Amino acid sequence: MNTVLNQTWAAHIEKWRSSGLSAKAFCEQERLVYHQFGYWRQKFSSADESPNGSKLVSVELATPSKQARDLEILLPNGVLIRGIDAGNIPLVTSLVAAL
Repeated sequence: MNTVLNQTWAAHIEKWRSSGLSAKAFCEQERLVYHQFGYWRQKFSSADESPNGSKLVSVELATPSKQARDLEILLPNGVLIRGIDAGNIPLVTSLVAAL
């Protein structure tokens, strides 16, 4: 492996991370080839990952509020649909489409 090449691209990636620019804007500014930048960015981000390689993160699910059924839609024709919650969104979508 070419260590000079690795060091050069590592410096570009580090400079990009601290720049606040999008990858595309950074490449234009630095006159870098975008797809090469993407290759090296992915290569270095893979090396920075956890040893097990997992990209999963733990999440905590929020419990629905008791007020979730308070959602309602007032249509322009005056029809009011009440009691909307996550369990009946497909039904509400069909009702709105039919009106």
